[in-house]
Amino acid sequence: MNRQFNNTAAFIPLWKKAVAVKIIRKPKVLSDKASELRQTKSEAARQTKPEAVRQTKPEAARQRKPGKKKYSYRRRSNTPFRLPRKHERFSNGPHYRKAEPKPRQKQKQKPFVPPVSTEPTESCTNGLNMEYGAGSTAGAEEEMASLLPPYTVLPEVSAREIMAAGLQLYLPRLKPLLRPEEVHQRLEHSLAGGQPLSVVRLGDGELLALAHDTVLPLEHAKSAGHFLTAAGMTLPDYQARSILADAVRKADIIGIPFSRLPTYQGLLFPVLRYYGIDYGPLIFTTSTINYALHEYGFLQSLLQDKQVLVIGNLAEELARKLTVSMVHVAGVISPVNGFPDIPRVLSEASMHSFDIALVASGIPAVVICQRIATELGKSALDFGHLADKLISGELSYN
Repeated sequence: MNRQFNNTAAFIPLWKKAVAVKIIRKPKVLSDKASELRQTKSEAARQTKPEAVRQTKPEAARQRKPGKKKYSYRRRSNTPFRLPRKHERFSNGPHYRKAEPKPRQKQKQKPFVPPVSTEPTESCTNGLNMEYGAGSTAGAEEEMASLLPPYTVLPEVSAREIMAAGLQLYLPRLKPLLRPEEVHQRLEHSLAGGQPLSVVRLGDGELLALAHDTVLPLEHAKSAGHFLTAAGMTLPDYQARSILADAVRKADIIGIPFSRLPTYQGLLFPVLRYYGIDYGPLIFTTSTINYALHEYGFLQSLLQDKQVLVIGNLAEELARKLTVSMVHVAGVISPVNGFPDIPRVLSEASMHSFDIALVASGIPAVVICQRIATELGKSALDFGHLADKLISGELSYN
């Protein structure tokens, strides 16, 4: 320790650290009589002692008095005390040597072994399906019980049987959806005759975009549609909302969700009613028609020997995948920066000679597909996230 603690009286060792403590002595308060006596004694001593004696202290006085410890400036050890182990003792006596610290051994890291598969196992899937089925059944039974008159029961009839019987009353109101083979036939017919046809899809993003500040409060739509900015629309955008509603009204085939959850069919028909769109004459298919066409091989037969225009933020990557699969790519338009970019996209599309356009640009794809059909007289398919899966290799084109 440095000699900067000259006025310190003691050191208190802590764990691996010595802390210097300075003791401050309080001055003694003497009475007037005692202070006068002390002054007289000191003056008398100065007069009796010669000058040489007062300046130099005798050697005997500087020697240590018996019983008084000599002050040492040696630093105290701050290592904790511990008893030595048996193997650390000397064999010739009860003396001990200082234990040497053991070197830390590096633990061998086990090599990373990737999992065989990240997909859920069959037992896990079955367990989830069982839990979901049990929950939905219990919810249906409780809902049915709430509809019964008070103090009555309906023995030996399940909620499913009641729903099946009640559904018979609503069979005339069922709205048919085009199957994948029917959509394929209509696209094939339009391509053969050079007629325009637009196939658009409405998912939760498009429905939330149509519902904000109309069917749903703005804050509710924002919280449910946190992904809408990445899909090409930032709420609120009333002009884009009107353009989207007009495109839905004029589209030829509209894909709608099967799900009856609140943000799917729970929004679809209230939104159509709000905009005054009569869904009776509309032609519906499933919103996953893009995947269905690919899965059943209809997409490959449609694009064979056709000039294909690819539009979207990932259009260049998708075009390379299609070219490898012997698809004739007539042109690429990328990127698509939301609704304000739609006029530029249509202007560039008019400069290309193509038979069918594959559009993967989020929510603006609905408008682009509809306008390619009505303004350019071509066929257009809302390609959606199928483009991402083909680019990443999750799905194979062939």
